[in-house]
Amino acid sequence: MTDRRLIPDRVHALLSAPANVAIHGSPGSGKSWMGDRVKNLLDEAKQPATRVDLSTTMSGRDVFVELLRGSGGDKTDLSDPSTTIRDIWRALRASLDGSDIHVVFVLDQFDRVLQFDDALDFLLLFRELVHRPESLRCTALILSRRSLQSIETTVSGISTLASVCYTQYLGSLGDNDLEDLGPGTKGLDPAETAECLRWSSGHPALAKYWLATRPDISPDPSGDMERAKIASRVLDHLAELGLIDAAAQYVLGPVIDDLLYERQELELLGILLPQDDDPVTSYSFSTQEHFRDSLRHRTWSMNPWGVLGQAEVRLRSVISSTLSDSYGEDWGSTVAKKSQAVQMALSEATAKQERDARRFSRQAPWLSYTYPGDLWQIMQVEWHLFATIFSTRDKSHWRTVMGGLAQYRAPLAHGRPEVLGEVERTQCRLYAEQILERITKHEKTLFDRPRLGTN
Repeated sequence: MTDRRLIPDRVHALLSAPANVAIHGSPGSGKSWMGDRVKNLLDEAKQPATRVDLSTTMSGRDVFVELLRGSGGDKTDLSDPSTTIRDIWRALRASLDGSDIHVVFVLDQFDRVLQFDDALDFLLLFRELVHRPESLRCTALILSRRSLQSIETTVSGISTLASVCYTQYLGSLGDNDLEDLGPGTKGLDPAETAECLRWSSGHPALAKYWLATRPDISPDPSGDMERAKIASRVLDHLAELGLIDAAAQYVLGPVIDDLLYERQELELLGILLPQDDDPVTSYSFSTQEHFRDSLRHRTWSMNPWGVLGQAEVRLRSVISSTLSDSYGEDWGSTVAKKSQAVQMALSEATAKQERDARRFSRQAPWLSYTYPGDLWQIMQVEWHLFATIFSTRDKSHWRTVMGGLAQYRAPLAHGRPEVLGEVERTQCRLYAEQILERITKHEKTLFDRPRLGTN
């Protein structure tokens, strides 16, 4: 998790390098506050900086007018309505050409560009100003909810300004970030700090609300309303970024697409915990029930095949390792002798193995060709070996779970998810998550077990 206290200094260093920086974050994540902190650092270093809030402008021309005024350039033609955006840009460029002082442009609410009639001209001309800061001594700090790439692609279909900026995402707050939110942080003990971050999911706007109202001391339904409102705003933001489906897959399951880049974005935005973070001491929106409920409502029709498929693959793995430990690598023939159903599953899987070997000159292990019903037949024959792994419920419960997966698998795996209603989708996800939870705990137990030759 990024320590926010370090971000202003890092951004200041990049701007002075010289380089351009884009800061992105969801609504209420503190972008404007971060821009103000960087601006203060620039002022302290006596480095000229002009800040423009694009939400107060109506066009790219207006933005260049503000930048020209801030840089002290020639302003004689600015009152003439016939002066075009390119005229203002030329005047600004001439002003910068004639100076040996490095200037920084701080552009807040950059998403406003999408509402400009001259957005394409503005983006192209602004990039021309800042793309070679070593020769034309100016750099830019851009603050926006959307990524520059998505803004430019929406306007022109290409992304050029994004390629000349380093990107900094504003994700969730950490323990050390609360002190910057106001006087309410004074006197908080570690438990109260943790409760603030848990309640707010590390979102700055919600953390400030908690500090001001202390719902841990004086509970009030308005706090839940505030969390629901922020969750809705964050989801609107993810929808704008095209990330809501990816968020639903990672937060609710199933993961049905290759979404590694999207997952990284969601981690940087504080929606997901980075995979190496401790879920006990780190915070993200994925753990907040208000956010999960809102996300579930918006994506109720999502195909649950991914989480089911993951459960199936990991179930095969734990079956193979468990039975190999007891009967050796040829455990399949041993177990098949005890059950006609297992014998039939082995025979059918072997035939599919041979077919793949003919078609592709390669084959997977025979267990990869089985279905959830086959896996349950194997497990129940050797239940004495699996009872400790699935110890939270009795055998009849897991028979129901495996039967459910077997029932739902065909329509999901073969692209017919619409035949399942919302109840069946939810049940499928819950069944798969139960299996994954038990396997994960079992594997952790094996990993934590003392090894031979160690104390």
